[in-house]
Amino acid sequence: MKLTCSRNQLMDAISTVQRAVAARSTNPVLDGILLKADQELILTGYDSETGIEYRMEADISQKGSLVVPARILSEVVRKLSDNHVYLAVKDETVLVVESGKSVFNIRGYAADQYPELQFVEEGSRIVLKQGTLRDMIHQTIFAVSTDQSRPILMGLNMICENGVLTLVALDGFRLAVRHEEIPGMDVTANIIIPAKAMGEIARIMSDPEEEAVISPSHNYIIFSKGNVKVVTRLIRGEFMSYKSIIPRDADTSLMIAPDILLAAVSRASIMIDTDDRRFPVVFQTPDEDTMTIESKTDIGTAREEIPVALSGDKVEIDFNPRFFMEALREITDDQVVMTFSGSLGPCSIKPESGDKFFYMILPLRR
Repeated sequence: MKLTCSRNQLMDAISTVQRAVAARSTNPVLDGILLKADQELILTGYDSETGIEYRMEADISQKGSLVVPARILSEVVRKLSDNHVYLAVKDETVLVVESGKSVFNIRGYAADQYPELQFVEEGSRIVLKQGTLRDMIHQTIFAVSTDQSRPILMGLNMICENGVLTLVALDGFRLAVRHEEIPGMDVTANIIIPAKAMGEIARIMSDPEEEAVISPSHNYIIFSKGNVKVVTRLIRGEFMSYKSIIPRDADTSLMIAPDILLAAVSRASIMIDTDDRRFPVVFQTPDEDTMTIESKTDIGTAREEIPVALSGDKVEIDFNPRFFMEALREITDDQVVMTFSGSLGPCSIKPESGDKFFYMILPLRR
């Protein structure tokens, strides 16, 4: 392998695929990045679950491939002072990196030791803007479970039906749902994608107005944008039907500005430095126009009144403030509708009109 390329683009490629490189794997090859020079330079990172491929332009004089330790390669390229980089393989497993007056020799591994990844897109394709996909992930991923005893809930449920793409996250304490109509989508699917992979996909979606392509399969799914592809294995199993746990009726409904509620809950949580359920924020509606947000801990107390438009029964109910703040941060609407089902039932948050998103949060029992 012999080639020259741009240091800046090479650094961007390394930074992108490094997101999928295994950290301290039992297989040292997976600690590396696969470099393959053919018609273009292709870099690949893989951690046994998720793989990222980046294709970039290069002036290739000799084809070849090699696996190079990701951390060392990243450090070397990052600190090069010249934007012109020469890469070559010598002695079959040593990568030579030359730039300006700097020369590095990095010992790597033969490419045939690297797992073969499938980045082949099948017939089914969902095309949407990168910004839409990134927002959908951000607006749901915070509600994914971290409980390894329930691996199905450690993923995002992606549902495609009737031209609507839906992402669902559920951790046993809250539910996050995001719908988006996708013009021309005729794909039908119901699959579970690892949350870790979805987080990396959101980071890679860097150009909001450019297209992203999703290609679901039975065992894996591919996300593509421009010269970058991400492939990840699916989580096997059946996700809980989120529609079955949404309350059909509510005793209380109120209209509220989410940014005002977020600020009030954030201020109340200053007094709460633990997730201990003994220290919640308390929502109370003394009248039809006001809701109070209160907290009381060993540190001190906080109380704030915010304007609402309430209909139905008055409420007094305890919540984990973090669960509310993580949902409210992702809402850009000026007004939302919050509903309650008594002092022990969940709180639901949805748009003033339409059904683009839906959040449900369980209260803390006193």
